[in-house]
Amino acid sequence: MARVPRYLTDPAPQPTQAGPPTVESALPAASRRRLRTGNRTVTAAAPDPRINLVGRTPTEIEALVGGHIDRAFRARQIAQWVVDRNATDFSEMTNLTKELRAELARHFRITDPEVLDTSVSSDGSVKWLFGLDDGLSLEGVSMPEGGKLTLCLSSQTGCAVGCTFCVTGALGAGRNLRPDEIVGQYRVMLRQFSDPMDRVNIVFMGMGEPLLNTANLGPALETLYERVSPKRITVSTSGILPGIEWLASLARRPKLAVSLNAPDQERRQELMPIARRYPLSDLMTELRRFPLERARRLTFEYVLIRGFNDSEDDARMVVRLIRGIPSKVNVIPLNEDPEHFPDLHRPDDETINRFAVVLRDAGLTVTVRWSKGLDVDAACGQLKGRHQARSSR
Repeated sequence: MARVPRYLTDPAPQPTQAGPPTVESALPAASRRRLRTGNRTVTAAAPDPRINLVGRTPTEIEALVGGHIDRAFRARQIAQWVVDRNATDFSEMTNLTKELRAELARHFRITDPEVLDTSVSSDGSVKWLFGLDDGLSLEGVSMPEGGKLTLCLSSQTGCAVGCTFCVTGALGAGRNLRPDEIVGQYRVMLRQFSDPMDRVNIVFMGMGEPLLNTANLGPALETLYERVSPKRITVSTSGILPGIEWLASLARRPKLAVSLNAPDQERRQELMPIARRYPLSDLMTELRRFPLERARRLTFEYVLIRGFNDSEDDARMVVRLIRGIPSKVNVIPLNEDPEHFPDLHRPDDETINRFAVVLRDAGLTVTVRWSKGLDVDAACGQLKGRHQARSSR
């Protein structure tokens, strides 16, 4: 029998890799202090010594259960139940004997993040608050639209990058999510929809900076690829250059989105302190050499803030900045949060449309994200912040 790699038998796997920096090494000292602080919102559960099969690829699951079965095809069946059929308990595996199901339950578990809270929007979007076994929490969003389902996943329980318009950064840094905690969000949100969608898209645009958690993002992506094509998965980054280089090195790559948010270094670093570590000029150089498969484009995300980065001149600067890069621009009017950012406001619709028209007239592909879930605090960190406020009373 093949030897099972040690990391596969650890109850809480934390794969390691060379290349991209750890979260702490990529951040300024102040942000490193915030990362270690974190936020606790629920009582931590006692550790479960059984191995969680969630977040594993079929090959990994087959290797783990191989010592508990007498026929190889049983291992494939178990992997299919967990990965393909989204099973939550061994009792669902009706093509296995009761004795085998009991044996599996003694040594393994199928554990997803706990649902602490949900908010359902009038447009069908659902904001999810998940609790983890160590007492931390995170958010996800499911957005159905015309037979298509987009799932927004988190990669960390907070964010140490500290963008000045983002509630997640204001709540604290938290920690990296493990592969089971990343994939578990997908599994839980997918169960909301009894009728299969024609197409499922995944975007890593929830809490955290995905490219500061590449050691866990990589294995999670490999598991998600079993159900969702890489071309339907997008990883969004604030511009972590070593992480972008890591993404470029992958044999199977998701799509890349970059939070631009300003057309010049001075304003970008005012909004996004990480830009001091990774300047705009270096970021654009890296993006110009990022490998793109045929018909693929980069996405530039641009949060519009009234009176700061929303003028027609700003739009023309964006055109000059990204010219020559196969790309599209996702214009995102600010999702206001008076509690955390009372001085930041969303531009009016006329200003938003004028900005988009300048980009389109220059030949760029432009979408305006007229935010879904505005009535349920769907921006990153808003539901968690509300939940923490209630818990502290």
